[in-house]
Amino acid sequence: MPDSLPSRDPGTEVAARAPRRRRLLLLLLPALAAAWVLARPARLPPPPPATVRPAAPPALTVVAARAEPRRVPRLVPADGPVVAWQELRLGMEIDGLRVREVLVEEGQAVEAGQLLARLDDAVLAAQHARAAALVEEAQATLVLARVELARTRSLIATHTAARQALEQREADLTRAEARLVSLRAERDEVAARLAQTRIRAPDSGIVLSRDILPGSVSVAGQTAFRLLRQGRVEMEARVQEMDLASVQAGQPVAVRHGSRQVEGRVRLVAPLLPGQARLGIVYVSLPPGSGLSPGMFVLAEIATGVADLLAVPQEAVVFRDGAAGVFVLVGEHVALRRVTLGPRLADGALAVAAGLAPGEAVVGVGAGFLADGDRVRLAAEAPR
Repeated sequence: MPDSLPSRDPGTEVAARAPRRRRLLLLLLPALAAAWVLARPARLPPPPPATVRPAAPPALTVVAARAEPRRVPRLVPADGPVVAWQELRLGMEIDGLRVREVLVEEGQAVEAGQLLARLDDAVLAAQHARAAALVEEAQATLVLARVELARTRSLIATHTAARQALEQREADLTRAEARLVSLRAERDEVAARLAQTRIRAPDSGIVLSRDILPGSVSVAGQTAFRLLRQGRVEMEARVQEMDLASVQAGQPVAVRHGSRQVEGRVRLVAPLLPGQARLGIVYVSLPPGSGLSPGMFVLAEIATGVADLLAVPQEAVVFRDGAAGVFVLVGEHVALRRVTLGPRLADGALAVAAGLAPGEAVVGVGAGFLADGDRVRLAAEAPR
């Protein structure tokens, strides 16, 4: 057994300790890094930026107005065609005669009794002449029968004639009178037929249509002319059944056709409602020279009385989503309010039937540029 341990080489011992140091450093590095992080002062996140409130929109300058009470006409709307007041249909009364002459044209004004057309009357004129001659002959026979009867009566008075002769003369007189009456009737019949060859206007008016031409042959019952009697037309107005009770004869009616407007009067309210449309018929007389012709379609407003409504300027009314409304002033802001409109007034204002209270302030000039809730500034005080 050796007396002493073997000696160690210092270089070898240092070389053996080097790997252990590296391992120790690798184990200590995460702990040192964590300690270093914990030792650093904590950095707080930057504060969020302050919320900037948008500036209030500038106030719009408007002009205010007030809803004023007005007494306005109560109008009932209506529409319908223009029709003839009375249409006269003149027809043929006799068969088989040629139309010799037509003397009028469509649209021509005619007078009562004016000759419109003439048929060929040669045959009837000859028959009338013959009937007139027979009447004259019968009149002569009647005169002779009266003379013979008077002579026979004289002879009877002197007892120079038999009673039988007197009876014969009286019978002859009766036959002569009867024949004269019969022949006169025949003559008048031919005269009436002869008059039927002349088509005359029964009243003044305007020729609406002419349905015959020269050379055509007459047919009994055929329409020859249509006349607008006295040139008068009227409107056949259709009115809702709920408004019909307020319409009476004599009420004024404003009738419009495009830009043309005429004043009419209610002539008659039909007692029945035709069909299933639940619309009543009101006949409105139109003035002469109205420029309206049968067949035109017109609009009308029937004034049935007066109503207490409110009036606002025309520019105060706006239409949003297809409905009428006004902007009511509420402090510095406006509120959109739906309203029910009435008729347009003579000064251009609009009547309001519902939706406003008397004296309420509304936006007049400038309403078309506003929206519900906008802030406004008044350029003028609302009139009181």
